[in-house]
Amino acid sequence: MKFSLPKSRLTNYLQHILQVVPGKSTLPILTNVLIEALDNKLKISATDLDVSITASLECKVSRKGSVSMPAKILFDIIREVPECDIVFEAGSSRMEIRIPNGSYKIATVAADDFPKLPAVNTKKEIRIDGAGLVKMIQKVAFACSDDETRPALNGVLWQTQGERMQMVATDGHRLARMAMDNNKLQGLNDDVIIPPKVLNLIPKFLENEPRDIGIIFGENNIIFNLGDIILTSRLIEGPYPNFEQVIPTANDKKLVVSKDVLASAVRRVSILSNVLTHQVKFSIKNGRLTLSTTNADVGGEGIEELDCEYNGEDIEMGYNANYVTEILGKVEGDEVTFELSSPVAAGVVYGPTIPREDYLCLVMPLRLAD
Repeated sequence: MKFSLPKSRLTNYLQHILQVVPGKSTLPILTNVLIEALDNKLKISATDLDVSITASLECKVSRKGSVSMPAKILFDIIREVPECDIVFEAGSSRMEIRIPNGSYKIATVAADDFPKLPAVNTKKEIRIDGAGLVKMIQKVAFACSDDETRPALNGVLWQTQGERMQMVATDGHRLARMAMDNNKLQGLNDDVIIPPKVLNLIPKFLENEPRDIGIIFGENNIIFNLGDIILTSRLIEGPYPNFEQVIPTANDKKLVVSKDVLASAVRRVSILSNVLTHQVKFSIKNGRLTLSTTNADVGGEGIEELDCEYNGEDIEMGYNANYVTEILGKVEGDEVTFELSSPVAAGVVYGPTIPREDYLCLVMPLRLAD
């Protein structure tokens, strides 16, 4: 096998592919990439057995072939060499990497030892708007759980039935839901639960060039065709909890406050919050919002008062500051609205830019310390 290509073309792809390669694995082959030199095309693949990625890039191929080699070592070498055309030539057990003023040799493994990657049948794909999908992912995936005792919550629920599709994620303490019109996937598939690892890769590939992408629903996996990048992920087995029943419909108190002012105040006050709960108390009284916290371990306390609009009776709640600031970072617009009912009920959070029925978040309160 022998091929050559410019450093700049290779580096960008390797950087993305490395995000799928596990740092450590009981199967050493998973820390490798599979390299296939085809007719004027190079394919580089990686997998952790849950998520797989294949990048295809134009390349000058002198001799076709395939081989597997350590991903991180390859990337570290390519990253450090100066901009130039790089020649790769594989022998029986090593890959030689030649640059104008030097060469490097790395041990290789037979391509047959690399895990078999899922087959991609593009005849079954449905093309959808990539920009819309990216927005849904960015607004929702952050709320996934990392508690492995509830595996369904470790993924994002994607519902494609009906005239609207929606994504939902929750960890039991917060929830994010976004919906948009759907005329491509309607009725083509049941609900699927997708690991956030693969979803969070998609915006990185489309950030500079929004375009349609292909979706292929498999029996146990899902494939995203981004053109020169193919992403495959296993699906998480359901069922997903009934999230609709936890979204309040009768919160009668409405708090409207400047989003940026609130976010910065929460960050400041939370510096003195409990290191485990990160609790900040929200007190709404006489048309003012007061944020406060105490920390007996350091003998500290913080308090700030903010202007707000509020239409209900006085109320006090405790929230995890990290959850609040993360949600505020996803809400669009200058202001943010909290719909509240009681100190122990979930608050509904949304902004003025995207209608409530299209995007909302929930945040569960903490029990206030006496």
